[in-house]
Amino acid sequence: MNADHGFSPAQVDELRVHGIELFAGRVIFDAQPPMDEDAIAAVQAHCAGPLPPALLALWRQTAGGRLNYDLSLEVATSDGPRIEEIGWSELFYHGSDAYNDLQGWIEHEEDQLWEAAEAAGRDCNDKLHYLPIGGFEYLDRIYVATSPDAVDAGGVLAWKQGLPPTWAPALTEDVAVTFAPDLHAAFSHLALHNDPLHPVGEYGHLGAGVELLEYLDARCDDHGLPRALADALVAYFLRALVDWRGLLDARILATHPYALRLALRHAVEQDDAALLVRIKDSGARMDGLVAGGHDALRYARFLKKPDAIATLERLDSSIGLA
Repeated sequence: MNADHGFSPAQVDELRVHGIELFAGRVIFDAQPPMDEDAIAAVQAHCAGPLPPALLALWRQTAGGRLNYDLSLEVATSDGPRIEEIGWSELFYHGSDAYNDLQGWIEHEEDQLWEAAEAAGRDCNDKLHYLPIGGFEYLDRIYVATSPDAVDAGGVLAWKQGLPPTWAPALTEDVAVTFAPDLHAAFSHLALHNDPLHPVGEYGHLGAGVELLEYLDARCDDHGLPRALADALVAYFLRALVDWRGLLDARILATHPYALRLALRHAVEQDDAALLVRIKDSGARMDGLVAGGHDALRYARFLKKPDAIATLERLDSSIGLA
């Protein structure tokens, strides 16, 4: 249990009654009861090495549930690096009849091992070196590395399924990247790119955080969650917001690459020439990747944002050269 969340033991118990758990600085909702030791041992039996301590800590607090954050990672592809949004809205658990069924995903991974062994003409005695623990439907998955001899032992890996080639310039090949040394660090990568209380853009109402807010409203309206406690939880949840505007105002955005990427992406999507000028004047580079394989200028061209295109070409002609 986190010591820095600021909630009293009684408040933590009240949140738990409403299916809410706090883990590694983030909020899990629709949270399941803890996984019992027999169930943990059953999962351990499928793995090549010991289950990582952080995963055991999570499962002894909650067997799984839902997350509502953004996760943006740089991945390597045959065409070079890309920035990809990874879906991690589910924490798999036993007994689910949907995409977040832990046992179903374990069986899926074991089937893959058997198929690979059969194709290689050998018996399959392998256990799972990467255990699936979460993701989004069948498209994105999060794994923990359980092989004791692997360089990423205990680490957390994200996998994303590529789309058919006709969908280019979207991701068209499967990718995987180990992005954190353990589950606690992986949770720290979960962020809010926009304030769900103040949605931005045509599709802002679908952004990260909205599902949690709706869940809390339902718990307050229909199940007796005190509104003051829900408001305190929202304030805690919003600690994950990437405040690129504040960093820009403080003229330190250039030293925060993740936030800079979000700022540039927002400026392009909103076709905001004035914001692009402010970002440039703050000393930031304008030629890093912002979405997929696009830098800001290529992204503006892809979205057909005329003011952003003209401004970026004028601010830095070097990124305007094909």
